[in-house]
Amino acid sequence: MTPSAAPSTPQERLSLVPGRTAALAVLTACLFVVGTAEWVMVGLLPQLSADLHRPLPAVGSLVTWYALVVTVAGPLVTLAMLRLPRRRALLVLLGVFVAGNLAAASAGGLGTLATARMLTALTHSTAFAVAVVIAVTMTPVSLRGRAIAVVTAGWNLATVLGAPLGTWLGDQFGRRTTFWAISGLAGAVLCAVTVLVRPPAPEEAPRPRGEVRGMLRPRAALVLAIIVVAQAGLFTTYTYIAPLLRQVSGFTDSAVTTVLALFGLGAVAGNILGGHLTDRAPWAGLCTLLTALAAVLAAFTLTSEIQWTAAATVLVLGVITAALIPLLQDRALAAAPEAPTLVTAISASAFNLGVAGGSQLGGQALTTGLLLHDLPWVAALAAAGAVPLAAATARRTRITAATAATARQ
Repeated sequence: MTPSAAPSTPQERLSLVPGRTAALAVLTACLFVVGTAEWVMVGLLPQLSADLHRPLPAVGSLVTWYALVVTVAGPLVTLAMLRLPRRRALLVLLGVFVAGNLAAASAGGLGTLATARMLTALTHSTAFAVAVVIAVTMTPVSLRGRAIAVVTAGWNLATVLGAPLGTWLGDQFGRRTTFWAISGLAGAVLCAVTVLVRPPAPEEAPRPRGEVRGMLRPRAALVLAIIVVAQAGLFTTYTYIAPLLRQVSGFTDSAVTTVLALFGLGAVAGNILGGHLTDRAPWAGLCTLLTALAAVLAAFTLTSEIQWTAAATVLVLGVITAALIPLLQDRALAAAPEAPTLVTAISASAFNLGVAGGSQLGGQALTTGLLLHDLPWVAALAAAGAVPLAAATARRTRITAATAATARQ
């Protein structure tokens, strides 16, 4: 379609892609099942320890190794898959994902289960990236932020709904049932992608060399650094949020579950907020939310001592955390427009690297003698480091855009 024929309203542009709503729902389900497969393992650890007759730290290594494979191998798998059209790549990844979870369901020992989990982890970053990029290609530029928010909502739903449901299935019917269920759901998503996800134009396979060159832009590195630092700040506290709520705020075990559900509710609202900010004022929204994250974490040092203020703070953290996801993903895509799939995959690795770094920082703080009560201000200091990074990157982007505009005149 030529520029002169372009529709003038978002509603008209949306009509250009038949079945777009159904396709976005399928891509959301894709991220839901991938996220559930990662987060459900935390809830299954006690049962796995008893079932496999191994100590908790040994089975806990399944979580650590999964995150490491996602962080390190994810970009490499993405590079290998760039030769395929994105829809076909997603189908291949979902097929491997189903196989990995079927192997996990059948595993009789820790070694076999670890191998199955590593196979599943290989698909994680690339499936996330391909699903997001397909959603973006099916959406007008003016609505890109909201499309990213819709698809990444699947990730939030995995933590709020998928992982708890998977844990419940494991408790009631055995851990194998959880992996059978994930395999079945992933198979259904694979079929839905085959039928419903139809990009608006014939796809060409991305060019690996072009995507690698696009990733060499300094702005891309800066955005990835923002992701790592912001996530590290959040997870310095969030990794230990359950014991903090019990020991500092005085919540019972059942009440902690309810309070963490508030985080999930906040995440739903945050997704909507993040999508709107991404489409309207991405850099201003990002800097504002990063500042708010540091401020709320710092306030948590005080609010954690009173139950109702602690619960309110967790709710607000859910809003901010979820709102940051589409903003950070959009800024990553904007920083490397020639490398949409690779930069999205590496940003997923950056999120995991931040999680690992924050968990390590929080654990180290406790080891050196700080108390759970002190973790929020440590987290606030870490998260605050992302604010000047974001401000500097925004300024650099504005200068580059102004220079390019002047050169065109």
